[in-house]
Amino acid sequence: MKKRKIGIYFFIITFIYGLYHLFDTFSKAEGANPTNVYQKLSAKENINYLIIGDSIGRGSGASSKSAAWFSRLEQHLQNEYGIKAKRHSIVQSGATAFEGLYKLQQSGHLGEIDLAFIVFGENDRKYMDEKHFSYFYEGLMRKTKQLYPDSEIITITENPLDNEAFVQAISVISNHYGAKNVDMRKPFGQSGLPAEKLTKDMVHPNDHGYKIYADSLIKKIRELTRSKAEIAVLSAPIHEDADFDIASIPHVTDISGSFIHKDGIWESSKAGDSLEYQFRGTFLGVNLIRSEKGGKMDVFIDDAYITSLSAWWPLTKERYQYIISGLDDGPHRVKFIVSDEKSVNNSTDHAVIQISSILTKAE
Repeated sequence: MKKRKIGIYFFIITFIYGLYHLFDTFSKAEGANPTNVYQKLSAKENINYLIIGDSIGRGSGASSKSAAWFSRLEQHLQNEYGIKAKRHSIVQSGATAFEGLYKLQQSGHLGEIDLAFIVFGENDRKYMDEKHFSYFYEGLMRKTKQLYPDSEIITITENPLDNEAFVQAISVISNHYGAKNVDMRKPFGQSGLPAEKLTKDMVHPNDHGYKIYADSLIKKIRELTRSKAEIAVLSAPIHEDADFDIASIPHVTDISGSFIHKDGIWESSKAGDSLEYQFRGTFLGVNLIRSEKGGKMDVFIDDAYITSLSAWWPLTKERYQYIISGLDDGPHRVKFIVSDEKSVNNSTDHAVIQISSILTKAE
């Protein structure tokens, strides 16, 4: 009987040891195949990262590309972890989260992305309130995680952003999804230097300002890597209907005046000429060409004046301009009327409006 009990005990001990060895093997195997950006950095494995942002996202204000925050960050990552960080950019000067979301949606898939930076807020406050900004910002974050589910997300609160409601919206959404927020206003303030010394134009950081960006980001990444942090997750949405696509509607329902249609673009420089579109949806934007000869146009929705838009830009560029949110989700008519004014920045003899489509929520 004693021999039988000893045999049973031996079997149990052997079985437990085997399970321990099996779990230990799995654990080592998992460690040998890092799955998130912090594990990859610890394992000295190269990463791919994405920037979705505005002019600060693209490094405007730096004296050269090598002085921009992302180039400096790449150098930090190479020096500290011995890795190369391959950059992908979906950026546009003057862009809002609305434009960033549409550009992300239209961009080809980039493959594996380990880390994404979202850089918006300063431009958005000029076009919308914090409620509508929050809606598009969350939509952008969700779309990023849906396209790149293994990506960590770091949100950047830009140094010039002084609208506390927008700052709070970025913080709340970041925390909700487990994204990591870096508020660049804090290290700028802690530097002891005035904005004139850290920016090119009181908005865009200069070389010194972008060094603060890079130093703050590598400090945050270092801390997260050491603590083996979890990456952002696709939590339940904050806003109702937060998963949406932006549709382009090219079909014009009414034309007045001398607008001409060429290569998918309606063009006119005659004051009073108009284009009309019909749409359903709670928000509206317009796909237009902005250039140094860009004019101005007045926007009416359902016969009510909404705003005036400038098509001026120092370079010729297709832009996805936000107009309005908070509309009833019923049928609407939008009319664009060429203005007899032009932007104060337009020094040419022309004032041209070029529109290819309107942008609204996909049905």
